[in-house]
Amino acid sequence: MNEQVMGHFFRYKRTHADRTKFEVPTIKRRTPGLTREEVATLAHVSTDWYTRIEQGRTGANASPEVLQSLCQALALNTAEQTYVFNLASQIPPAKVTDPGNLELAQLLDQQLPAPAFIMDQNLTVLGANATYKQLYGDFLSQSQLQRNLIWRVFHSAILKDRLTDWPTYAAYMTALFRQQYSRDAASPVLFQVFKAIEQNATFQQTWQQLTVANFQVQPLLLSLPHHEELYLLEHTLEVPGQSLYVGIQLPGDEASLALLQNLRTDNA
Repeated sequence: MNEQVMGHFFRYKRTHADRTKFEVPTIKRRTPGLTREEVATLAHVSTDWYTRIEQGRTGANASPEVLQSLCQALALNTAEQTYVFNLASQIPPAKVTDPGNLELAQLLDQQLPAPAFIMDQNLTVLGANATYKQLYGDFLSQSQLQRNLIWRVFHSAILKDRLTDWPTYAAYMTALFRQQYSRDAASPVLFQVFKAIEQNATFQQTWQQLTVANFQVQPLLLSLPHHEELYLLEHTLEVPGQSLYVGIQLPGDEASLALLQNLRTDNA
């Protein structure tokens, strides 16, 4: 962690901030910008703690949540937030509801009638469009663990029931999980996911073979109620600079496109 550089960056942004754009008292000051006390109040941390971070004191290691609060308090843009988290050797928590991700949320709806969703770097689903929720259940209000796509592959009854070749998809996701875990081996989120699925026999079979995979186009054949079959091709795209992934499940044939359109009409 580069404490001195990050502290200098915070100080520069604080002292060059336009006070009129922040919810702080209107007062006359000899120097421009915000005070340390004001930044600490906006970030909901103590002034002493913020001072230690700004001065780059050894041992003043802020959690991702505190760093995010400081970034928001200083109104840092996406690139500046990424810079701060890079200096702290941490990964920024991403939320679909953040202003910088509103366009991504709109992108999901633009994919209708195709199912589409957004994941963070831990493969935790942050948002999904109406078709995705209709096919796989609306689980976005559940816990972080239950929203993790790897966890869901092994614990979601609807996925096991609807994916006609669930074992193949589960093996692919296990290999993908190994790759993602290697990028952040200290992640408590990924460790929690691992502990929750490690006893599954299908997971163990692929895990013990040391199979590794990157994101690939995945063919998905879903068996729906009323004996309908839906053929989809799942594409996963990485969003540069935001540690996010967008998944889009495009219809693989004309019959599947028609079925998706009917599902959207029924859901309207």
